[in-house]
Amino acid sequence: MIIAACRAGAEEAARLAPFLDDLDGWDGADCDTGTNAAATMAALAAAMDSLEPRAHPRVALEVGVETLIRRGVGHSSVALAALFEAWVAALGDDREVTPVAMRRMLASSLVPSSSFIQWSDALVEMLGGAVRELAELGPTLPDVEDVFSRFSTQAQIGLVDATNELTGRIDPGGAFIALVLACIDASMRDDAGILQSFTAMLADLARRHSRAPEPASPPPGRDFTVDIILEGTQEDLRCLLGRLAGLGARLSYVGRVDLFGMGEWRLHVDTSAPLAAHPTSGQVVRFQVSDARPDDQIGIDELADEGLTHRGVRLLQRRPMRRVERARVIACTRAPGLVEDLARAGAVVFLEPSAVDAAGIVSAAVSRTGVTLVAPCDDASAALVGTVASVLPSVAPGVPAILRADSRDDLGVLAVARACAPLFVPQPGGVESAPTLARILRDSAHEALMTSASAPLPRDGDPAGIAEALAEVTQERPCAWRLLISREDDGPYTLATVRQLLATRVPGILIDLETWDGGQAGPSLVGCTL
Repeated sequence: MIIAACRAGAEEAARLAPFLDDLDGWDGADCDTGTNAAATMAALAAAMDSLEPRAHPRVALEVGVETLIRRGVGHSSVALAALFEAWVAALGDDREVTPVAMRRMLASSLVPSSSFIQWSDALVEMLGGAVRELAELGPTLPDVEDVFSRFSTQAQIGLVDATNELTGRIDPGGAFIALVLACIDASMRDDAGILQSFTAMLADLARRHSRAPEPASPPPGRDFTVDIILEGTQEDLRCLLGRLAGLGARLSYVGRVDLFGMGEWRLHVDTSAPLAAHPTSGQVVRFQVSDARPDDQIGIDELADEGLTHRGVRLLQRRPMRRVERARVIACTRAPGLVEDLARAGAVVFLEPSAVDAAGIVSAAVSRTGVTLVAPCDDASAALVGTVASVLPSVAPGVPAILRADSRDDLGVLAVARACAPLFVPQPGGVESAPTLARILRDSAHEALMTSASAPLPRDGDPAGIAEALAEVTQERPCAWRLLISREDDGPYTLATVRQLLATRVPGILIDLETWDGGQAGPSLVGCTL
């Protein structure tokens, strides 16, 4: 049932993505729940293809949890992973999913064993009401399909009850979870009419208050979204959670622990201090940072009257026609001190990328246009990007899903991110705009690298060596300088030396020198823009 449901869910989520994005915008959020849900369900559907068609539901759920940890996107995917993880624990070693086992599984929905979710009020109403509905059956034992159908139906009723009567706000995460439950119900009963009824229910809710999304900036203290995958002991997790609590970060996490006490957890964190969220123990498999602010142009332009439909049902009467979609740019860096600037430029940042980040790059590369530019910081990350690019199908003839910039160090990555991440295409853009966007990204990345230069500084701080590095990057008259100081370098001495040498080379002109305490291994870097 889970395998077929994930496949159906991928199709439904892809079609409903614009609608769920708009629901997200009704609450002044960032208009990405639908896009994230579609990417998450596509990853689940692909993972289910590796299973036997008659695989035990527990096996399918375990694969689902693993996939959601590694390839889930956004907070809603963490909520779905927590739901699946709770069901896995409740099923235990039962060989057959009986009505009793199904009731026990569903009753555990709000109490995952290795996860923590800040459930929204709507999800508490939905899942809590569905659990109570099963409890009220008493000793009655309907068949397995009927048990799940009652649960799913009551969850939809809970979504309706949780809808704000004054504003018409529909919880987008709740709508996504209700969609997944409806897909499982439809798969168990082999009845597509269940999904038709679900769409009609959403349309009825949206019809009362159809309006344009109004995304807002994140609340204070939550400027960045950080996704962390941590492997280690539960003590490693407790240490990280304690530090995040001290930062006042908003977080959810989902994980799994083996018989030896070793676990793997994915944490979704909203904070204004992303580097402070970096784990200090355990194995950090992924550390991904992005700016939590929405694009300024979303939801402020003309509206169209043709609406949005699905399964023959009109979901929204009007939608914004000129919503902006940012170009998807991924920045790889070894310099912790550049993480915030790269994210502020609009890039999705991978700190210390390695081979295990391939799945993360695939997930981060999801966009409506299907085109992503990745800026590597060294040969290892360039090889990683090449591997990812080789397995993803082309978006259109001559348009690969992954474009690789020719950056070779962290300052080159910064130049590419600042030039390319602010680029956008008007909505609805989609795959049709992929060739145009790909050309713009290629040209912009090439120009950014051609109009900038960088060189490593000597590790011993020799002024003569620093002067040679400055001469190497000064082919033409530069307009700005950049200095990225490594962890082994004497920062104040290097900065003072560079300033003095620049003043000697360009006398009488105020030196524009942008400096970062990069913290990367290896030499410091000096660069300039022309």
